[in-house]
Amino acid sequence: MVNDLARWAGRRLIYQAPHERTQCPACASTRLDVLGVHKLEKAIENRKSALISGCQACGLVFVNPPPSDEDLLARYAPAGEWARHRSEPVEPSPVDHKKAGSGSWPRLFDAVRAEFDVTSPPAGSRVLDFGCGRGKLLDVLQACGWETFGIEPASDAAFQRHHRLIAIPTTPTFDLIVAHHVLEHVAEPLALLKQLAAACQPGAFLLVAVPRLDTLPVHRDYTYVISRVHVTSYTATCLAGLLGRAGFSTVEAPRDEVMIAGGRRTTARLRMLAQRVPHEVPLPVRPLDPARAALRAYARQDTSRAHARRRFPRLSARMIESRRWFRRNIGVRLEHVQRRPNTP
Repeated sequence: MVNDLARWAGRRLIYQAPHERTQCPACASTRLDVLGVHKLEKAIENRKSALISGCQACGLVFVNPPPSDEDLLARYAPAGEWARHRSEPVEPSPVDHKKAGSGSWPRLFDAVRAEFDVTSPPAGSRVLDFGCGRGKLLDVLQACGWETFGIEPASDAAFQRHHRLIAIPTTPTFDLIVAHHVLEHVAEPLALLKQLAAACQPGAFLLVAVPRLDTLPVHRDYTYVISRVHVTSYTATCLAGLLGRAGFSTVEAPRDEVMIAGGRRTTARLRMLAQRVPHEVPLPVRPLDPARAALRAYARQDTSRAHARRRFPRLSARMIESRRWFRRNIGVRLEHVQRRPNTP
């Protein structure tokens, strides 16, 4: 009750972001903490200061307000920003079927190799890559024997070679689903995970990859984990909890470092393999704590003015908007007066 009153007072007396949500976009909890200030790309109601909110119930960190459905459609539609900045050839790259199961990508499934050999699936096995881009992963999976399906609104590049779906099926269809760097772009990640769960066969696997928030003090790439396009942010604890709420159980703890292109290793990416299960999954306790700890540790390393904005976000947002209002209203008038010619 006291915390709810404090949240109400903060919104009413200090600063309320335009269209600020008071419920978590994942789990609908009202127990939201304010963790930082976020600059909007375009002003809403003459304000450009949004907030970084964190949910005490599920641990999700998100830009508040989240992007609208119209904003997301404009960004990821075939003629949208995402497609315009990616010139993708539609001609398929040849895949050596003899080498399709080699390389580093099968290691993503090492934890379940004894029961699930991704490089040698049973006949009729189906895989969905949600947000498949050019279809490179689908190419190698197809060469291994998978029947391949993709969903990608921003590009047609993959669909000369793979089945295109417009929507996620509502009945159990797939033995494997991949959501590689998708969740950070969507405003309602739990709803998406539940849709993917409904499309899984019993015991199917889901591979998820997102930018990693809990290792922020190590990799220090703040704009990779939270930005104008990465509007939701995840710690390992949060992601495991959201997967559990959707009906998935993680098969192993995520690694501190993961391999990326060129043989490089990074702490900035979180990969998690989970299995569709029929039973309830225990949820983490205090799931927002890792995000709070990571942001505080990162702030202690930061000697810029951004440090203060993270400590007192609503007050900082109010001060930022006050300065913008002054420049927009008073500053322009003063400049106009100074430019007036002197009259005798």
